[in-house]
Amino acid sequence: MNRNVVSAIKRQILFLILGTITGILMSYFVGFAVTLIVNSIMWYLISLFVYKLVWKENVLTDQIVILKYILSRTKEQKNTNLKTSLEH
Repeated sequence: MNRNVVSAIKRQILFLILGTITGILMSYFVGFAVTLIVNSIMWYLISLFVYKLVWKENVLTDQIVILKYILSRTKEQKNTNLKTSLEH
């Protein structure tokens, strides 16, 4: 795995864990649809604030790096699955 991807995941892991915990708690009291929207907006704003203060970077750069890595992995898997199905 690329060093940029690993460092981006390390910076995002706290937001993923805490967002999951608050999402579970909120969905119990409010409902799933409201929780999905409110929790996503809330943790995105928190991550923007933390990135500006702590790392002095844009939060979107990490998210783009992780998304590109995931998309490249899924394309590789689709290509290998297609090759093996064509061979048989």
